[in-house]
Order: sequence, then C-alpha cells, then structure tokens
Amino acid sequence: MPPPKALVFDLGGVIFDSQALPALTSRLEGAPAPEEIRARWDASTAVADFQTGRLSPEAFATAFLAEWALPIPPESFLALFRAWQGPPFEGAVETLAALRPRFTLACLSNTNALHWSDMISLYDLPALFDRLYASHLLGGVKPDPAVYRKVAEDLGCDPTDMVFFDDSLTNVQAARDTGMAAHQVRGIAELRTTLVDLNVLER
Repeated sequence: MPPPKALVFDLGGVIFDSQALPALTSRLEGAPAPEEIRARWDASTAVADFQTGRLSPEAFATAFLAEWALPIPPESFLALFRAWQGPPFEGAVETLAALRPRFTLACLSNTNALHWSDMISLYDLPALFDRLYASHLLGGVKPDPAVYRKVAEDLGCDPTDMVFFDDSLTNVQAARDTGMAAHQVRGIAELRTTLVDLNVLER
C-alpha cells in the first residue's frame, strides 16, 4: 500500500493528557464508571454547544452545572474546567517531530475556546502540526461526517489518503465511514505501537 499523505490526530487522550473524566468522577455522587461518564459527556447538550462555539464560557458553565447538578459557583467551575486540559503525554512531541518531515500532520479535536487557547499558547500547537482543526471553529463535532469531509477538503486529500487516530471508537468508526483508515488509540504508547505497525514510524 502507498504511504498516507496525511496523518490526523485527536488531541485529548491521544496526544494530550485529559483529566476531565477523573475530575468528574471525584465530584459526581456514586462515582460512576469512566465509560458512563464518557457516554454522558458525549450526550451533553452543554458540552456540544460549547464545543461548536454556540456558548460563551460563562453560559457553558451555567448550563453544564445545571445539567450535571454540580453545586459549584460558575467562576470556580471554569477555573477547574480549564485545568482539566493537561500537557502532552511524555514522548508525544518527539513522536510528532519524527513523523513531520515525511507526512502532513493535522489535529482534529472536539474542544472549546478555553482549552484551545491554552494548548495554542502553552504548548505551541502550530509547531507540532501543519494544520489545526478545532470543533468550536469548524462549527461541528466528531463523529459528524461533515467534519471529516471538511478536513479532507482543506488538506486537499482524498479521505483514502489519510490515517486518523482517536481514543473514541465512535469517532474512529465515523472516520472509516468517510473512507479514512482510522485507529482507536488511547495514549502515546498505543499510538506509537500503531504507527510502528503501519510502518510509518520506526521502533
């Protein structure tokens, strides 16, 4: 098979360490399982509206706290929420640097204005990727097929010339449905193993 033209990476859970699920587990009554919290997060109207740019941070905080019945002042919640976005996993920056001379690298993240601005300013995303795609700027979230098609069109690639990596199986399947090769990976160790298996990264 010919090598891919572009490699597209989710950020949280693949390149960056996200603390959202552990943080929510500690605050929700009954300490629900991570899978339950992830499903609730993915179904959240407040999250979807924030990640598509339809809510300001303040409006998001109010809506999210009401939706999840969390007794936290909105200002305090926003400070906590911002801290949920952790740094890149150890080895992630080096992995991307090893790939970039041979491939077009892009990120495609369901994110929001607060986390996006922090990742841009604190971790210099433009230095890691050739193209940056954020849901709140695209106006759509994964797994909407239109999001994947927008990325492919902007990259000037046929979806079959792209490989996509995400920690969500739902997002991976949606990418496959558009014609992309796509792989579920959780964290940098799984990502590196998959890249080696695909013969795009040396051991």
